[in-house]
Amino acid sequence: MQDITANKPKQVFLSLNGLRFVLAIWIAYFHVGHMFDEDGFGMLPILRLGISRVDVFFVLSGFVLSHVYWAQRTKPFNFLDFMVARFARIYPMYLIAMGLILLYLVAGFVLGKQSDTNYPISDLFKCLFFLQAIGLTETNSWNFPAWAVAAEMGGYIAFPLFILAAKLTRNCPYVLLAIALASVLCVELFLRNYAHLDLYRVTNDWAVLRGASVMFCGVAARSVFNVFKPGQIMSLVTILASISIVVTAAFYQSGVYVNTHLPMAVTSAFTNVLDVASVPFVGLGAAFLMIGLARLDELKIKTWLSGPRMQELGNWSYVIFILHAPVYTILSQGLGIVGYEFEATPLTSLGFMLVAVAIAGPVYHYVEKPARVLIRNWWQNRRGHKISKAGL
Repeated sequence: MQDITANKPKQVFLSLNGLRFVLAIWIAYFHVGHMFDEDGFGMLPILRLGISRVDVFFVLSGFVLSHVYWAQRTKPFNFLDFMVARFARIYPMYLIAMGLILLYLVAGFVLGKQSDTNYPISDLFKCLFFLQAIGLTETNSWNFPAWAVAAEMGGYIAFPLFILAAKLTRNCPYVLLAIALASVLCVELFLRNYAHLDLYRVTNDWAVLRGASVMFCGVAARSVFNVFKPGQIMSLVTILASISIVVTAAFYQSGVYVNTHLPMAVTSAFTNVLDVASVPFVGLGAAFLMIGLARLDELKIKTWLSGPRMQELGNWSYVIFILHAPVYTILSQGLGIVGYEFEATPLTSLGFMLVAVAIAGPVYHYVEKPARVLIRNWWQNRRGHKISKAGL
């Protein structure tokens, strides 16, 4: 197999950075209905399709992380440096999000307005160590979207094994992708039989298995990218086909029925497959979505996602993701104080989402990025060498 990464500058996949923003605002918009009108506006089919977006994020994370470290595979993998780089990337804003909720509760206590949601202090301390993803918390109330960050910790811990598997299968990367998809299916079957849970619904107990197994699909996708080299047209076909796969699985997960006019036997068989393999289908579709977009970037073909504006917004995506729920809670309570009863509608959801995006810009530039640089510089000075930019 041709070694495309040796002795070459690391390719930057701009379209994947733009995709991060699309996924972040998809999640942020979906959560307005989920938080404030789950049985009404939050049940709209177009919103419920967002149920697969976190798994796409997991695949994206695995793809980019493996891209960064695959380029350095001739060097010993330093797990401690890797974890510090990830800690610098995610933990400052993770702490700030928790702090916002704590300030909200203190302000409510001072104003005599008690929250309707239960926030156990014991859960706060557990969440500080990402323990909500292994079912050690009573609730998921302390910034509930943060379960996905905690779930990714499973992927970080397993990442050296993922890279080792990629090295061992570098001459047969499609085998690695098959193994990764099979691992997701095994997790699905394990949870079905042991915990009586659907993998796509897991956001607390066992979420660490979901995060790790789906991230593995991203690592495998980066390995396949070494050998799958379509031209522009086939890259676009790959992207469209992969989106179709993800959306089809998302339709099933969200309970949306689409009349395909296919014979009942065909639709019944396909439904039975999705019943046990909807998350592997999302993993497969997301894997080739990353490959298709990355290939367009490699061919230097401009996309809407790779433009300068989308790059800036992509940089804000983690702030949007980690802060939107606390911001929504504070906004809705603030509106209540001035006498406005918030109602989740398409327009108000858009308004809340735009507020989260507007806040994300300055927070990224003046809080998240400086904090990340500070931690990285401290560690590099301590270690006496530079550490990699550990992906997304």
